[in-house]
Amino acid sequence: MRRKLKWLGLVLSPLVCCVLVGGQTQAASTSSSVSDVYKKLTTAKNLPPTPVKKRQTTYFDIILKSQNSNHIENDALAVNTPGDTNFKHYLTPNQFGRKYGASPILISQWVKLLKHHSLKAVPLKNRLIIRVFGKVNKIDRLFQTNLNKAKYHQNPVQFGTKTPRIPKKLSRTVWTIIGLTDHNRDYIYPDTSLPFKRRAKKRPSINSGFTSRFTKHYHVTPLYKQQLTGKGQTIGIIAFENVRKANIFRFWRHEKVATNPSRLQIKNVFSPPYCPSEDIQNSDETTMDAEYAGSVAPDANVKIYLSNTDSNLTNFIDVYEQAFNDNVVSSTTNSYGLLDSGSIAILRHRHLLTPVYRQVLSFVLAQGAIQGISNFTASGDSGALNYMVKSENGRELMLDRTLNSSDFFDSNPFITSVGGTTLPFRVKTGYGTIINKHERAWGTDYLWPFFQKQFKLVQKFPNSLFINGMAGSTGGFSHQYQTPTYQLNVPGVNTFKARNLVSGLGQPVLGSNVVTGTDHGRNYPDVAANADPATGYWIYRRTKKHPKNGWDLSGDGTSIASPQYAATAALINSQPGRKQMGFWNPQIYQLAQQPNSPFTPLNSTKDNSNLYYVGQPGTVYNQATGLGITNFDQLAKTYR
Repeated sequence: MRRKLKWLGLVLSPLVCCVLVGGQTQAASTSSSVSDVYKKLTTAKNLPPTPVKKRQTTYFDIILKSQNSNHIENDALAVNTPGDTNFKHYLTPNQFGRKYGASPILISQWVKLLKHHSLKAVPLKNRLIIRVFGKVNKIDRLFQTNLNKAKYHQNPVQFGTKTPRIPKKLSRTVWTIIGLTDHNRDYIYPDTSLPFKRRAKKRPSINSGFTSRFTKHYHVTPLYKQQLTGKGQTIGIIAFENVRKANIFRFWRHEKVATNPSRLQIKNVFSPPYCPSEDIQNSDETTMDAEYAGSVAPDANVKIYLSNTDSNLTNFIDVYEQAFNDNVVSSTTNSYGLLDSGSIAILRHRHLLTPVYRQVLSFVLAQGAIQGISNFTASGDSGALNYMVKSENGRELMLDRTLNSSDFFDSNPFITSVGGTTLPFRVKTGYGTIINKHERAWGTDYLWPFFQKQFKLVQKFPNSLFINGMAGSTGGFSHQYQTPTYQLNVPGVNTFKARNLVSGLGQPVLGSNVVTGTDHGRNYPDVAANADPATGYWIYRRTKKHPKNGWDLSGDGTSIASPQYAATAALINSQPGRKQMGFWNPQIYQLAQQPNSPFTPLNSTKDNSNLYYVGQPGTVYNQATGLGITNFDQLAKTYR
């Protein structure tokens, strides 16, 4: 599947651009009828996968049952919770495999069987995943199926009407298999410019900054004065689009950080493309992640784990497992999403999503936590009301925007979800003044007063209001998971305050009152930092269309916040004698409740929303910005 849910295709369209910078624009070149806009908001073409041919090479993953599967998630929390007897007792991948994985004899039997059927098997060190490569016709023959029509059955190794050619004694050792249904033409993938994707066109900004915007504002600079530069650490970038290394080194030279060639590595993780035409070789997303991870941590290595194809059910697991299997990274960052709640429901109904995929994803991330790796992800850029696939009508998908949709990955309880804020700004334009007085949750409702005063312009440019004006930091309640133990009894968790700022037709609501309530599930994000395009960052990305000037105003969204958190983890990890920070969440929810908390909750109920959720005065958590913004100097002092 293509880039999903992190980057909104801008917040500031041609109309808002001219407002913010005081210029003029012509309605004839940018206007769009309201009906056209609403069609884009409510429907999208389904982009089916490219069928595989019999002689084509593909791959899949066999996930084996764990001898101690009931303990993996609990152990992941225990080794990262201060006061627990197992605190900081991290394992290597081989140690993890010996404790939780299958026996070497069992794995050898699987490898022998697969080899007999002309398939190559690559067991991972965790002894729970076997990656299998081979020709489609060989896979079809072994599993008695057709990969272009394969579906899940009650038997975890059956994908067609016939019984597979696998001995029962081996079949019983399988938890699930991932990858055999990815080629089915009934797979759901929305082809739309809405924020199911992360990529966007060049976006205007009021006042873009560079690395120092983050490091000064969030008190990273004191760490540099302590000679903490990330030396000896490696930051992992999880990516599904390629980069040009020259762009990253050019940015690092500008920021005066280390540029030795060995700092930047790209490790390719083989994945057959969902749609070959979507292969991207010079991604602004991956470029941005690598540039800012390497500039915030000026001496850390940056290793891009690249599956150069759309993020799908299989390669999402494989890219993370490769990073954990290598065991060289101390932190990772991810700016790509996976599945919205609507797509999940449809794929489950069509038997194209394994019933245990959510548990497999949690197990993989829990493995990273047990190895002491700090994993971060961007929470998303569509505000509290996520887009989701509601239903299908022929080749058209019907879309909805709702509080009840969440991504499988962004809200997983075993990853630190990073939300977004807006920094203070004031800009005078030919149409009026736009003001944001204090750092707040990122939500474009600060534009509502302008839209109200300039309604005639909005009529000429409805796209700017209905699509691009409805952006913010994704956060709320994910009902796909139970509330994790580290969030239980934390003030603000499972309660909320909110303002209804968007109508059912996607229009601004002015003068709404604060409502309160309770909910359940995984509350996300966990932390936040500047992400608004209006106060964003410069990146450097020279392209064929712009061969002379590569400076680009595309550094924004929660995608720019996540890699900077991963980089500061590398800084803190580089302190002599310090154990790796590991999975942050069990400890930061404790720290946030202490008098010397390194987190400042953004708890105002006015001018502080992600288009629905606002602050909760007197608490330490809200669903717009999580525990709030971080003082990294204080975090380094208090984090054990």
